[in-house]
Amino acid sequence: MAPFYRLLCQILFASVIFFMSGQLWAESPHVSYDKTTDTISIVAADASYKAIMARIATLSGIEILMDPKAEHNVSIDVSDLPLEAALKQLSRQTSFVLIHDVPETDVNEPLEKSAQPVLIRMRILPEGEFTTDALYPVLAPGGEAFIREKNRYSAPAQQVDIFNHAQRRWEARLKAMPAEKREKLLEIAQEKREQMSQNRAEQKQRKKELAEKREAYKKRRDVRLEELKLTDPERYKLRMKRRAERQQEVSYE
Repeated sequence: MAPFYRLLCQILFASVIFFMSGQLWAESPHVSYDKTTDTISIVAADASYKAIMARIATLSGIEILMDPKAEHNVSIDVSDLPLEAALKQLSRQTSFVLIHDVPETDVNEPLEKSAQPVLIRMRILPEGEFTTDALYPVLAPGGEAFIREKNRYSAPAQQVDIFNHAQRRWEARLKAMPAEKREKLLEIAQEKREQMSQNRAEQKQRKKELAEKREAYKKRRDVRLEELKLTDPERYKLRMKRRAERQQEVSYE
């Protein structure tokens, strides 16, 4: 009977792993965005609509405001779809509004890519509703400001000169904001950036101190071994033998 129970346990274990993997895949949508073409790919099975929209907002720079009652699960599989088309397809079970920014242009100049209307905001309500007092951003404004603004401080000389729809969208949103709100967001981004720099500096210092302590310990140990070699050769050989055995055990592991 033992082989039967062993086989049964293996089947049950495999079933649990399969179920957990399915749950993980269902709850972890894959979203990728191309900032140069403003296209998006999404693979999700029975995933949180809000989670998908938050990921899209993070990648694309669009501000998404959502009524919590509009939350539902979504299954979708699209590849290289224009952002606006993907948002519409995702939001078929909601009422939504897409808002564009129209840059100021000279009527005598041709309509260049950078002067075309920019999708900057999306408002999402439960299906069939068109007014609400419960719209909340799917991304925390302060955290998003940090994400966007860090691009301005990342080695400009190393950046490739490409058209970045996400950054352009953020800049259009900043320009349209009331001055007080804009200054507050940029201040938060600066504080987060400084805090991150400080954390990195402290981490680097801790690593340096740890390396120095290890080196100092190694030197003290080597000095003691040399003294032992002179004063008690037999004990020195025994200790070196044990050290070699420990190193061999570690290498086997």
